[in-house]
Amino acid sequence: MSNEFVQLRKLAFLGDSKEPAVLGFDAGLNVVCGASDTGKSFLIEAIDFMLGGNKDLRDIPERVGYDRIRLAVELANEEKFTFERSSEGGNFNLYKDIIGDELQFDGGVPIKQKHGHGATDNLSGWLLKRIELFEKRLRKNAHGDTVSLSFRHLARLVVVDESEIIKNTSPFLTGNPVSKTAEYSALKLLLTGADDSAIVPAERDETRIVGQAAKVELLDQMIADQSDEIESRNIDEDELNEQLEKLFSSIDQKKEEMASFQSSLNTLIEQRRNFLDSKEAIRSRNSEIDEMLERFGLLKQHYKSDIERLKGVEETGSLFVHYDKSPCPLCGTLVDEKQHDEDCDGNVEGVVLAAKMEIEKINILVLDLDGTVGELEVEKVNLFPMLRGFEEEYKVVDEKIRDAVSPDFQNSQREYSALMEKRNEVILGLDVFLRLAKLEKKRVELANVDTEDVEEIKPTKLSKATLNKFSKVVENILTEWDFPESSNIYFDESEKDFVIAGKPRGSRGKGLRAITHAAVTIGLMEYCKENSLPHPGFVVLDSPLLAYYKPEGDDDNLVGSNLKDKFYSYLINNHSDSQIIIVENEHPPEQFEENMKLHIFTKNPQEGRFGLFPM
Repeated sequence: MSNEFVQLRKLAFLGDSKEPAVLGFDAGLNVVCGASDTGKSFLIEAIDFMLGGNKDLRDIPERVGYDRIRLAVELANEEKFTFERSSEGGNFNLYKDIIGDELQFDGGVPIKQKHGHGATDNLSGWLLKRIELFEKRLRKNAHGDTVSLSFRHLARLVVVDESEIIKNTSPFLTGNPVSKTAEYSALKLLLTGADDSAIVPAERDETRIVGQAAKVELLDQMIADQSDEIESRNIDEDELNEQLEKLFSSIDQKKEEMASFQSSLNTLIEQRRNFLDSKEAIRSRNSEIDEMLERFGLLKQHYKSDIERLKGVEETGSLFVHYDKSPCPLCGTLVDEKQHDEDCDGNVEGVVLAAKMEIEKINILVLDLDGTVGELEVEKVNLFPMLRGFEEEYKVVDEKIRDAVSPDFQNSQREYSALMEKRNEVILGLDVFLRLAKLEKKRVELANVDTEDVEEIKPTKLSKATLNKFSKVVENILTEWDFPESSNIYFDESEKDFVIAGKPRGSRGKGLRAITHAAVTIGLMEYCKENSLPHPGFVVLDSPLLAYYKPEGDDDNLVGSNLKDKFYSYLINNHSDSQIIIVENEHPPEQFEENMKLHIFTKNPQEGRFGLFPM
């Protein structure tokens, strides 16, 4: 690293009637650690914002009322300056020295946010001038066109947020094909100190190229819009694909669960229907028996009436036989009368005998009837407990349906609906990446058409000696950290990334990608320092030790290893004159705390500092 550098000294959020939220930084190792949701990641975003980032600050409730932000820096010659910017964005005010936390401060000089080549009236040019990278140019395409180096080309190489540090693509590229050439040229500039101002662009048919350029510009704008949407939604394609795979699995499981619930529910509903049918059959039979008993009662009364009538005939006939002058029981005439009724043959004894026989016959029918009535009454008595039994069983099954199976089934339906809704949301997220890929493909096709007829110059390449030397620096860092299989590291220029022990860095789990990304970022600063090359002079890393608390699997798990101790020990012993700011969830080992600038966000209003912003 050259003798010129910039280091961060203080970040302050200020607002009328608000307690200032201030965080100080020293040279060497700085660690900000603590619980989630205390503003650690927002701190990284704010530093990037104050280094000229044009992305709006995240709208979090804690920053409401803070209308300005100040970032104090110190140069290698110990000069100190403070930049002030509205939290809504826009240009800066530049103050000499590190100013206090009063809301109003006189003496500021306006300085633009937008980069201008060869000018120091903007933040980018001002910073580049201080680190000896002023008025440099970067190649931006295959034709050799160049673009002015902005501090934003370097900012992403030194300020690495939590989404960047786990990306499975090159640590030096954003993934945007439009800016890929310029981004790699920025790496070449830091590794060699040579910019691309000597490149003479290839000759082209300007008229045709203007039309072509207009199309490319339109595609670039559409690609930028898609990229902004991805960034604003904070979505990652790999994470979405992984999420979608898990959602499909969960949806299949939920379908099976619902099918099981449905089967149980159908069985119980069938049981309830059977019990209901049994109850109705018993009630119907009971009504039928009641009706028959009523009819049989009337029939028995009829039998009794017949028997009474026949007994009267029998008794009268007997009297007629044993006593003279009794009227004929058939026609009512006296036996002495000579003229009998024409219809009566006078056979009284036969009539009496017939009446007796008829009475006996009816008595037999009455006995049969009584037997049948008795059987029906027994059946009616037995029906009652059966009916009670079916009613109890019906009630039990009905309660199971209403109180157990149905609520579970409804819960499953709600969870299934939530999963389907989430799946659709993820698919919509992936659709943004799909649209971006199509636009990028169209742009590449357009660029290829352009290059078919237009002279190209050779792509930017770094010498193998430089890349090997840089690889050795990264390898040495990982070895010092006791990173597993840290030998045999080389830079694959086709992928613009490192291969570690035969395995591409980006193919490893999130945790190992994070720690190796940290090694690459710190290694770049060390390489510049060892070779007296320009570098901003500081790095800011969010969650480099992810593998300690969010490993993706056994291969990505560093819990139990001594890498964490080695990591902090190495940074303390090797970077006392440069500046490294680490943001982590877990605290550093206690034995190293006195050798670093440590900020702990407790998320406890009764203990220490609550978070980036006061309670």
